[in-house]
Amino acid sequence: MTSHWDFYFTRVDDQPASIYLDLGVAAQAPRAAYPELGYVRIPMLQPREDGLSSNEEFAALGALEDHLGQALCADDRACFVGRNTSAGCRDFFFYVQPGADWPLAVSRAMAQQDYDYEAGSNPDPQWQSYFGFLYPDDEALQAMRNRGVLHALEEAGDALVAPRPIRHWAYFPHPSDRDRYVDQARTLGFTVVTVDEGDATTGRASCLALMERQDVPGHGTINMVCMPLFHMARQCNGDYDGWECQVVGSEDAS
Repeated sequence: MTSHWDFYFTRVDDQPASIYLDLGVAAQAPRAAYPELGYVRIPMLQPREDGLSSNEEFAALGALEDHLGQALCADDRACFVGRNTSAGCRDFFFYVQPGADWPLAVSRAMAQQDYDYEAGSNPDPQWQSYFGFLYPDDEALQAMRNRGVLHALEEAGDALVAPRPIRHWAYFPHPSDRDRYVDQARTLGFTVVTVDEGDATTGRASCLALMERQDVPGHGTINMVCMPLFHMARQCNGDYDGWECQVVGSEDAS
């Protein structure tokens, strides 16, 4: 496990879902020492009507997660990589060393718990369940990065209520791709701060378009600001590379 854990909302089997995972382990995966996927499914006792977890059960589920992580990962027999909450259940996912008696280990871990459970394991040497199910797609990953920038602003004292210039970076393999992106962004009210020709001979996305627009970087607004640029960059063969703005404290916002 690493310290880089985060969550995102999605849909699983057409039901609302919340996935919480160790993003940092992606750089190390697949790990040959852990070729099996082990799972523990917990039917929640007080799920919300939409099948997600409730505030009333938050502490109990958190304590259960801590307990399972400690009990099942002792002596590095398994590594906890994430969980999915959906349809009234919470599914915990681990990668397990070969030869481990997973059903017995889970049975011992759940012996004193107040929850029913199901458990099982499957060969998964390439960690397909981690990358194919738990890991977010590019759009969800960008939304997670947006949330991270907002948290950093809040920690710096930003009230996230004042409009201010927000700058957005995007890179393209060729100037013609970048120019198409710039033209489209202008129709949404963005202005050009700078462009850079980069080195088109490398074939890499090195042509910069730095755009700017006055917006509010709020939790309820930032994705609506960024995602059109994210998709336009993809349509123009480029990559959206994030955003930044100045910190505006509560005294400056009034």
